[in-house]
Amino acid sequence: MSRFEKRTIGDATLIALQDSWATLPPTAFFGAVEEAAWDPYRDLLEDDGKMVLNIGSWLVRSKGQTILVDTGIGGRPVQMPLHDPPALPSVMRAAGVEPEEIDVVLFSHLHYDHTGWNTTEQEGVNKPLFPNARHLVQESEWQHWTNTAKSRQAARYDDVLAPLEQANLLDLIDGEHDITSELVGIPTPGHTPGHMSFVLGTGNERVYILGDAAHHAVQITEPTWSPNADVDPVLSAETRAALFERIANEDALIASGHFTFPGLGRARRNGSKLQFETIASDGSTAS
Repeated sequence: MSRFEKRTIGDATLIALQDSWATLPPTAFFGAVEEAAWDPYRDLLEDDGKMVLNIGSWLVRSKGQTILVDTGIGGRPVQMPLHDPPALPSVMRAAGVEPEEIDVVLFSHLHYDHTGWNTTEQEGVNKPLFPNARHLVQESEWQHWTNTAKSRQAARYDDVLAPLEQANLLDLIDGEHDITSELVGIPTPGHTPGHMSFVLGTGNERVYILGDAAHHAVQITEPTWSPNADVDPVLSAETRAALFERIANEDALIASGHFTFPGLGRARRNGSKLQFETIASDGSTAS
């Protein structure tokens, strides 16, 4: 099965890239949500009752720029029970993109499963994988993960962040930020303090690249379900609810790196609630 999927969005191209994927008990990921609460949503889980957590990135070609959103989990050992070896560089090449072609790397945030392929080890030294790219991150996010020794260790600073600084490839931004005339970064805090999502608007279409504003399709219907990893679960829930209302009102596409691959769909109204409607590779939809 292919680990990339291309889609034309107006004048731009959007490519879903799968670095790896995992399955885990939903109560282990959403620790505050009781198992019985999942009963109406069993169709969103695997046959064994586990949830899928895709580890994905997004590639956007817009206005002559080749832009990568998040860099996956990388090739270093991790605790997560992955089903396939992380392979973002080879998946990109299969999709027709070399790392040297990337003009901009955008970070939704700096958790390790979004920064892992920032660097690769070459002769014992961690060097940037995307040497020609500017790497953009919210300043508040950068400060959160670099202001103490403990936070730097959690962010794997020495391995995946410091080499960007040393190579002068890092740009800190503040608030909403235009990447191209079609692509803008918008603050969506809660999962982390400086978390961002990205909106691609071209022609008559709009796509919201979520980052970790949501991890699972159930959160479209249950936006108050915040995972253990959310730094501020109350703010995260508020951000999520407002974001999905905005997406539904605009009839925009959702592009999620953690929903089941490829993670494309829409937020559709079902009575007083929203639900995720998947867009399959042939363009068909299924809720």
